[in-house]
Amino acid sequence: MVVMKEMLLDREGDAIAPKDYTVVTTEADFLRLALSRQPLFIRGARLCDWAEAFCYARGIVCTETYSFKRELQSAFPTLASSQIDFLAQRLEMKAEILSRPLTFWGILQSIYPVSLWTQAVSLRHAATWLVWLQQTAPDEKIHPLLIQACQSWENLAPISLRSVYSVYSTPAAQQLLDEWLGIVESERTWEEFPIEVPLAELERARKIWHRRIIESHGAFFKNFVNLKVPFSLKRVAAQETCQYYLLHADELSKDIIDQLSPYLSQAELNELHQYAAPSIPENIPASPDAVLAWFREQYLPYRQWQHRSDAAQGREVVLKSARQFADWYLNCYPKALSSSDPLWKWLSFNRSAQLAQTENLLTLLIVLDGLHAADARYLLNIIRSQTQRLTIVADDFAFAPLPTVTEFAKGALFRGVAPDKIDAVGDIGQVLPDNQSPAQRLQAIQQGLYLWRVQEPDSTYHQKNRSENLLLDVEGRLQAEALKIKQIVELVPDGVVMQIVIASDHGRLLGKSTRTLFAPQGLQIHGRAAWGDFSKVFPASGYLIEDNLVYLFSESFGLIHNTIIPLDESSFRMADERGGSELYPHGGLFPEEVIVPWIVLARDFVKPSVEISLSGSGKARRSGKLQVKVLNLGEVSLTIQDLVVNFRSGRPIELYLDESLKACSDWHKEIEIENWPAPLEVSSANAFARIRQPNGLVFEYQVEVSLESEDIYVRPDDILEDLE
Repeated sequence: MVVMKEMLLDREGDAIAPKDYTVVTTEADFLRLALSRQPLFIRGARLCDWAEAFCYARGIVCTETYSFKRELQSAFPTLASSQIDFLAQRLEMKAEILSRPLTFWGILQSIYPVSLWTQAVSLRHAATWLVWLQQTAPDEKIHPLLIQACQSWENLAPISLRSVYSVYSTPAAQQLLDEWLGIVESERTWEEFPIEVPLAELERARKIWHRRIIESHGAFFKNFVNLKVPFSLKRVAAQETCQYYLLHADELSKDIIDQLSPYLSQAELNELHQYAAPSIPENIPASPDAVLAWFREQYLPYRQWQHRSDAAQGREVVLKSARQFADWYLNCYPKALSSSDPLWKWLSFNRSAQLAQTENLLTLLIVLDGLHAADARYLLNIIRSQTQRLTIVADDFAFAPLPTVTEFAKGALFRGVAPDKIDAVGDIGQVLPDNQSPAQRLQAIQQGLYLWRVQEPDSTYHQKNRSENLLLDVEGRLQAEALKIKQIVELVPDGVVMQIVIASDHGRLLGKSTRTLFAPQGLQIHGRAAWGDFSKVFPASGYLIEDNLVYLFSESFGLIHNTIIPLDESSFRMADERGGSELYPHGGLFPEEVIVPWIVLARDFVKPSVEISLSGSGKARRSGKLQVKVLNLGEVSLTIQDLVVNFRSGRPIELYLDESLKACSDWHKEIEIENWPAPLEVSSANAFARIRQPNGLVFEYQVEVSLESEDIYVRPDDILEDLE
């Protein structure tokens, strides 16, 4: 006799068939398979009735399967049948593994497996929610569950974010996202968008602003730049404005270029400067900080314009300014080595030595080989476009040691001393491998100074010097380094206080140099510098100028060897006396070769999103109780240092708290006050609190105050009332 295995009956037609069962959906298949040894899964109400009668007559076991649709309807009774069908279809392959009882959180997590559903309410979460809605465009049939999620978040959100959590459809999300990003005008005041702006939104902004820039004759950017929006959006607006002025050069001015310059690449600025040349640099000032300002505001813009336009008259101006700088540096540098000149504190190797003295901080000094000022501006713009977590603490310059070649300048930076002393001391921090990103290694580091040398962009400048796309190749390498820096920022744990210092060992000549100079026999040569043993009678200044060459005495200039540097744009012939030319060489004394970037970036420097309230009641001149409540809306743990309550009498209540505030959490504390203020005092009270970030930065916040006081000596309106 043939023994048949169990039949499973799926009347609703929505159950999931076990792997070893054969699904039967027609009468013909049922008749063919009914008495086989195969376990059968019967689908459909009519066929199940027939199968059930067959099994009853034959004594075969049959079992009803559960209906997932029925389970969904029971869990979400307000959903329409079309919505239940939609959920059942989307969850068909996951129905068995869903957690029970069914919840809207579990359903959403299963259909859309993203971290949104498990993250706490915060500014970052709200921004992520809008972007997700805009990009995902969830089906309208899922809206009832999204509404439940929004209501849950809205109940926990501060007032400033509730409008974001009231949105659950893609069109509404797009509108709110446009307002937050400044793509369209908004009457609301927004905090800066805390996550990376999607590329699609950048392009959307570009198209919308294109019209507004034309209609405003370029004036749109003047007001837009003051909005609290991410750098990437300001860069888009600046680029579109730049394109407008390139087509309307008669409307362009130096002030407009100055306003656009922080957001444009050097190539874009060069194009603008074709129509509005920078002012001619004034004579070089005397103090180092004034020289750096002169370099940034006068010399560098003019030098870049001259290099781009190749104007003969402009070259004469540049040569004059460069010679003034060389004379100034040659006179100040030897004295600065003995700390007897203000230049000392601006020397790059002295600035790196100061980094070793910082405590309770993770400092990463990134030395990009041969990064000149214009390239540093491009790199910084890319970094600011890619991450919101780094804030510019210092965008400065420093003076490199002589000669401006890696062999000496890199060692000076890493050891914090002049080149002649690098063999006598060790590195100021732990040196990381050159050829790999330190992101993974720094994950386990809490504090200390780490040094990472990146061989770009110098490697590209040398290897592709004759390429027509040299500058594009350099920009490509800088973009790659910016991505590595972003990875470091993301992988180092949030609790670590971290700063990143971007520096360079030397700059580069902005232009082409011809190899016309012969160095004395036996000297080593690199570009615009030659060094070795040669005899000269040096004056007290330590340098000697002959035929547009400056000879440096090693002992005066902190060098290992006597050195020769040209004072014009020339270079030395190569060891085999080959001539030719080289683009963007280094080793000389031009301002752009000596003055190098010194950029300090602090992670999570922005003011944390925190709400603080103070309430309480008591009887005047007796004890009372204060309730302090703090809502930390950010994703970084904080500390509330203290809270001060000010009264009209001038006698404040000072509370030293030093309490930890976990990320995305609320904290409250009740504090007893012995001498409670009088009603008139509390009516005019105000308070502020200080919040400290893990990186040691302290921010001050206004506190919402709601205090009550009962005076025990209240005089009745009728002074005879108590006698009745």
